[in-house]
Amino acid sequence: MIRPHLFAATAALTLATVPAVSVAQDTSEETVELADDGEASSEADEMEQMLSGLSEMFAVEPLTADQEARLPLAQNIIAKMIPDGSMAEMMEKMMGRTMGPLMEMAGEISAKTILKETLGVDSFDRVLDEEQTSTLLSTFDPNWKERQKREAAVMPQIMVSMMGIMEPAMRKAMSELYAINFTSSELTEIDAFFSTDAGANFARKSFTMASDPRVMAASMEAMPQMMGAIANIEQTIAEATADLPEARSYADLSADERELVSKVTGLSAEDIENAQSEFAEEWEYGTVEDADGN
Repeated sequence: MIRPHLFAATAALTLATVPAVSVAQDTSEETVELADDGEASSEADEMEQMLSGLSEMFAVEPLTADQEARLPLAQNIIAKMIPDGSMAEMMEKMMGRTMGPLMEMAGEISAKTILKETLGVDSFDRVLDEEQTSTLLSTFDPNWKERQKREAAVMPQIMVSMMGIMEPAMRKAMSELYAINFTSSELTEIDAFFSTDAGANFARKSFTMASDPRVMAASMEAMPQMMGAIANIEQTIAEATADLPEARSYADLSADERELVSKVTGLSAEDIENAQSEFAEEWEYGTVEDADGN
C-alpha cells in the first residue's frame, strides 16, 4: 500500500555517489522483456525513451589512441581500488550504519500520506497524533507493521544487488578516467604504490571510506550554512536578472499572441481565462501547491 522505503533507496543511491543512469541502462532491457500487457509495455517504452534521452545528455567522447594505450595500466589500478564485490560490501556497511537513521525517517508515515495513497485525498490539514495515525494505518492495512518490517529487511538486499550490477560499469568508467587524466609514467608510479601493502590498503579504503558515517556527519554539520546559502538564492537570482524586463502575463499579450498561444496549446481563450481565475482563487485560499507539493 505505502512504500516509504523508496526514499531510503534513493538516498542510498545518492550517498553511494555512483551513476544511477548506469543501473537504469542495465535494467531497461529486462523491463521491456517483463512487459506483458499494454500498460506495462507503455511504461517500458516511456522508460526506454527517457533512458535514450539521458544517454544522449551524458554522451562521452571516445578515448584517443594515446588514452586507449594507457587503458590497461588504468584498469590494473582500478581493479585494486574496486575489487570484485567491493561495492556490494560498501553498500552493506552503508545500509547498516549511515542508512539506519534514514530508514527510520522513511518509516514515519503521516496521515496525509496515508490518505493520499489510499483515497487519493490531496488536501488534509488536520494534525493526527501517533495513536490516531496508527489507527488509520491499521484500518487500511492490519499488517502494516509487519509489512514495513519486511520491506525494511529486504531493501538492503536489493541495494546490495544493485551495487553488484553497477560495479562493472563503475570500474569501466573509472579506468577510462584514469587513462584520460594520468600519463603512462604517472599510472606506472600509482600502480607501483598500490602494489605495496600500504598502497593496496589505501587503494581499497579510499573508495569505501566515502560511505563512512563521518562523511554524512560532516555534511550534516555544514547543513545550516548550506541552508543559509540556499535561502539567499532567490535574492541572488533577482539581482542577476534585475535589468531584464519582467516576464509577461497572459493579460499582457496582444490578440495575435493570444491566438498563437491557443494554437500551440489547443486551449481557447476562455479555457485559459477560466484556469487563471481558478488558480487565483486557489492561491488566495492557500491551496496552491508548488512543484514540491508545498
